[in-house]
Amino acid sequence: MCSLCPLIFLLVHQETLSTPESLSLYSAWFPPLGIDFHLKIDALSLPFLFITAIVIPVSICVAKSNNETPLTAQFYALILGLQTLTLAFFTAQNLILFIALWEAILFPIYFIILFWGGHGRQKASLKFLLYMLAGSALMVAAALALYSYSAVNGNPTFDIDALKSIPLPVSAQKILLAIFVLAFAVKTPLFPFHAWLPAAYGQASTSGTILLAGVLSKAGIYALLKIGVGIFPEVFKEVSPFLAALAIIGVLYAAVAAAVQNDFKQLIAYSSLSHVNFILVGIFTWDATAHSAAILQAFNHSITITALFTVAFWLENRIGSTSIGQVHGVAKHMPKLCWITLAFAMAAISLPSTSNFVGELIILERLFQQNVLQAVLLTLSVILSAIYMLRWMQKVFFEEPTPLPGKSNDLRFSEIAIIAPLMLIIFWIGIYPAPALRQIKLAVINEEINK
Repeated sequence: MCSLCPLIFLLVHQETLSTPESLSLYSAWFPPLGIDFHLKIDALSLPFLFITAIVIPVSICVAKSNNETPLTAQFYALILGLQTLTLAFFTAQNLILFIALWEAILFPIYFIILFWGGHGRQKASLKFLLYMLAGSALMVAAALALYSYSAVNGNPTFDIDALKSIPLPVSAQKILLAIFVLAFAVKTPLFPFHAWLPAAYGQASTSGTILLAGVLSKAGIYALLKIGVGIFPEVFKEVSPFLAALAIIGVLYAAVAAAVQNDFKQLIAYSSLSHVNFILVGIFTWDATAHSAAILQAFNHSITITALFTVAFWLENRIGSTSIGQVHGVAKHMPKLCWITLAFAMAAISLPSTSNFVGELIILERLFQQNVLQAVLLTLSVILSAIYMLRWMQKVFFEEPTPLPGKSNDLRFSEIAIIAPLMLIIFWIGIYPAPALRQIKLAVINEEINK
């Protein structure tokens, strides 16, 4: 959690974000080609840096709490390597460095799934890697095309901020945006590019699943804002209604899939897919307030989904299964685990006074201003999320108790200490979201959104 300290300092001293030179790390790598090692913390990257700084330490603590699975130095090296790469990715200002880090992030998670996953981990990890690489195969070509256009205009560069001002033909913008969006859609994932998700989430260890849902999916959301909205605003605005329709289909599809699951880990996985596509609807709603809400909701989702996978892992350890129908009445044996799980389930449903309520309400309100039908369809997901979450809680925790095949001990103090900060964040933002929203408004820097 020590990585939170400099981020909290920046949050307190927000005026520092208006002086980028004081937050930059720059070193020329290949000046003739315009390839530089350039990192910069700005208002857009800050919420995603917080996500990384919170979720990754929690994933380590969760892994450590499983005494039955000995962890090696390689495991910690992979997670810390992933943290380093992710922090660099969220601050990269050179497009080639951005793409290199985008690809490099995949490999620590691939090895975490491969070596610490379930029985089908080899197939799941390979499927995950192939989908990711296939989605981003043409990104280097797109970057080179942007470089060529910048050279034609007399300023050859890979600097992302400089590329925003390069005049591009509309036809070229459409092709290049399609390449970038495909790569970002697979990693997030946007429906229908989610086929890798059920296997990867199901076979990964709990730490791996937390990293996939809490961190990796946010890389795609950040990239859509940084590259899609930042470099191609006019074309992005033009294709946003189509992408929003895909995202709404994804929200409803994943919610229905979650509602029919008999495995609570898969239920949470599909719930995550549904909520991520909800965030994407906010990005594809061409409105500055909706974009702010989408960024806030990306942060909220990372906290909530990390908490849900954590309590699901502890529940699995104690009842010896992830089946929803196998064990009932767990609340009688483990009341602490029950009520903590219920609190996070209510946050996933977006109950008022929880953090998800704020972001989802703003996205729905802004979408209603632009497309009433889409907003009505999106509202159905709130009902569906209540159905599948309450079904899980009812069947596992509140029905007539059955004997437990596994451990019957309730949560230990060390486990409550891991999960308590996440609960504090959920209720803090849910009850008093103003400071978070003020900070996130600074991230919506593209003036085209407000026109």
